[in-house]
Amino acid sequence: MRLCKKFLSKIFLMVGKKRVIFYLMILAFNIRISVLIGQEANLLTENLRINDIYLLFSRLIYFALYYVPIFLIIISHEDILNHTLILVRFKNIDIWWKEKIKLLSIDTVLYVILLELPIIVTAVMYIGVPHLLEAKILAFMLGDFIIKYLIFLPTGIIYLISSFVSKRRYVGFLVGLFTGSLDYILTLIKLDRYAMTTTGILLEFIFGLELPMMKFLLLSLVHCSYLSFLSLFLLLMGVKILGKTDIRRSGL
Repeated sequence: MRLCKKFLSKIFLMVGKKRVIFYLMILAFNIRISVLIGQEANLLTENLRINDIYLLFSRLIYFALYYVPIFLIIISHEDILNHTLILVRFKNIDIWWKEKIKLLSIDTVLYVILLELPIIVTAVMYIGVPHLLEAKILAFMLGDFIIKYLIFLPTGIIYLISSFVSKRRYVGFLVGLFTGSLDYILTLIKLDRYAMTTTGILLEFIFGLELPMMKFLLLSLVHCSYLSFLSLFLLLMGVKILGKTDIRRSGL
């Protein structure tokens, strides 16, 4: 545990200066997937479908071992534990919490955009613009963006709460990583049917594109509503938890 703490601390110190590197890493990773898709496409006798492309970019193992960890490192750039600034700048913890959520939301949007760009470019290359402009496909692409945002947002909120309460950012990192990787862990222990907490929702959404338009839209609404409720619940829970936390205790 001590070695793990030292390793994570070094990462958090570096990310302040080299944050952009992690954005480039995630972009490079997805570009690599795009190249692999292109190689596979040349071997296929049938044309790739839009949901095939999105599935190749959205494997649970990618979220568990790459997307979620890098996201948590990026948002750790904001100093959660600077209690002096909290006391000087904000009259109450609610205002501080709103500022942190605002910064988290911006980071999440930027991160999801970087995830989506290589996917959209790949879809344009192997499916074509006319097909992507169909109403159902446009709804699918928008829904994919929203669901990814609503997956990373609660993961980030859990990181913020855990880091602040424990006064240790590596604790927040581990708790956030567990949350974002839970569905993958469930599949590893043969509990696939229960892998619908966060990232598993995205796979169900992608598979849902095969449904008729109205059923697909209804299913998408259910998925977005669940993730939105989860985010709202965590936001409200964060206010209550942080309100009861003694912010004058020592931090990192």
